[in-house]
Amino acid sequence: EPNLLVRAALRRPQITSASSVRGRKVGVMPLYDEKLICPLAIRFTQEHIRPIFQDGIELERTIRQIKCKPGSGDYDVILDAPFDSVEVIRWHKRDESGLEEETKHWFTFDNRRLYALQRAAVALWPKRVGVEVQALYAATDGSHRKDNSQTAGRSVHIGHSLKMLTDTWDWREAVATKGGSSEADAAYKLVKSDENRSSVDKLCDAPAPPSMLDLFFQNGCVDVKVENPMPSVDAPSDGSTTFPSPIPSPRSSASSDDAMSSLSAGLCGTWRGDQGDTCQVKACEGGWVCVRKDKGGRTKTINLWYDEKADFVWWGSAWDIYTKASEARDQNGTVNWYNYKGTWDPKFKWSYVDTLDKAPGASASGGRALQSEKKAPRGRGGAQAPKSATRA
Repeated sequence: EPNLLVRAALRRPQITSASSVRGRKVGVMPLYDEKLICPLAIRFTQEHIRPIFQDGIELERTIRQIKCKPGSGDYDVILDAPFDSVEVIRWHKRDESGLEEETKHWFTFDNRRLYALQRAAVALWPKRVGVEVQALYAATDGSHRKDNSQTAGRSVHIGHSLKMLTDTWDWREAVATKGGSSEADAAYKLVKSDENRSSVDKLCDAPAPPSMLDLFFQNGCVDVKVENPMPSVDAPSDGSTTFPSPIPSPRSSASSDDAMSSLSAGLCGTWRGDQGDTCQVKACEGGWVCVRKDKGGRTKTINLWYDEKADFVWWGSAWDIYTKASEARDQNGTVNWYNYKGTWDPKFKWSYVDTLDKAPGASASGGRALQSEKKAPRGRGGAQAPKSATRA
């Protein structure tokens, strides 16, 4: 497609004159050079990363968009990612765990992009995988203060905060389950070789940008098939009352349906907030719709959706307010909403008022109104449970 060809051709600086090399003038100290390196030879600088990029795109969705193109030199394939090249820098990082000898390694501050690249490289194991990077000659001021990894960058935790971690990634553990072979030995050797390249100049040069004619005739790209990708759905907008089609739950259908029915029965109905607002919750495909009316009479529609892995219900798509699904299932008349950046002190609370969403044919007395001074369990039933929608 023409647009894709133009975008690919403009991804890297072009040589504009005889006195210019790789986008920089000869004789001027460059900030970086474009090089090839195995992503498994690069280390993290953060202790944990969030499962979404700053623009709201999920890591799992991005990983599935990574492709590979023909290899160069020692590399069997080169990854072609839908994001900018990561920047790498070589420095010494103390290993707080003491598990390995202290020495210099290749690090990056683009931790989420590195995680995506390592996931793709492990999916292709034991192929020897390379990726184009911007290898910095010197670190910027204050860079070391941003490095808070406790494992010298070998692993990284994934979660919306350190209190809400859902996984830990270490590519060494991931490939250990694939068994040994001569190809695996060669892949390990390549990683070790790239780790030991002590300077930018010793890294392999990235291939020259292809011409427009080359791009036109290139049609042999292969999609990277990531093993067991986490299911995901697109983030709903706060102004929408419809959800994208949910991905089937990895759990058994019986246990998942029971859990979702119980959760929906605990959420659906009318609630009174501690800020003078009222909220009416109804089930919809993939989650719930909450119509909130503040004490001034203004209304706003918010989508609620279930994060099965964390067992949370998220408020809208900003990933900043959630409630524990267990609180809704308990049906004790109150639900606490928390800010993921804060403590376990609730940001605000709901108290149940009356049921709103009943099953067809249910009587008006099918739900028991809860008086504000009583916290008796609610005997509501019949709310239509939405299908599970899981976020990675």
